[in-house]
Amino acid sequence: MNDIAVIFYSRSGTTRLVAQMLADRLDCPLFEVEDTVSRAGFRGDLRCVIDNLLRRHVPYRYAGPPLSEYANLVFMAPVWVGHLAAPMRSFLRDQRPFRRGVAAAAVMAARGGFRAAEEIAEALGRTPHPVMVLLQRDVISGDARPDIDAFATALISQPTTDPGASPRPAWLSPNEA
Repeated sequence: MNDIAVIFYSRSGTTRLVAQMLADRLDCPLFEVEDTVSRAGFRGDLRCVIDNLLRRHVPYRYAGPPLSEYANLVFMAPVWVGHLAAPMRSFLRDQRPFRRGVAAAAVMAARGGFRAAEEIAEALGRTPHPVMVLLQRDVISGDARPDIDAFATALISQPTTDPGASPRPAWLSPNEA
């Protein structure tokens, strides 16, 4: 069994860039969840909005290996209209249950990253750890590199892949922190 794999969905290429930086840092494989129909242009933008507002299960393509081949999985996706991108949400729901370690990252333009991280937890059926939320402008400018490195360090230093051992992030239960 391999240790870590990064699975990502990216429409514009920004999340792909983050996924590639993380995979390079971890020296691990990278697998993509893709649209079956292009989301380019105005019609694609409109589909993104409608799919997310209606919480539709959308078709996707995943040509990677079975997720059970990896002890730890990192899921990365963009934020659309303040929510997790529909193709990744559909993929995560279809792949449940996850019996190994899971981590998550969301890339947002301005807001919605923490809501998307909560939606990743809902789709996974459990809380991912660690969780990273990045701004698109920080990724493009290179300012996100220290956050990506810290996320990679947290992944490497995780003591266990036991699903029950993942701590619940304080931002999911702010009154408990």
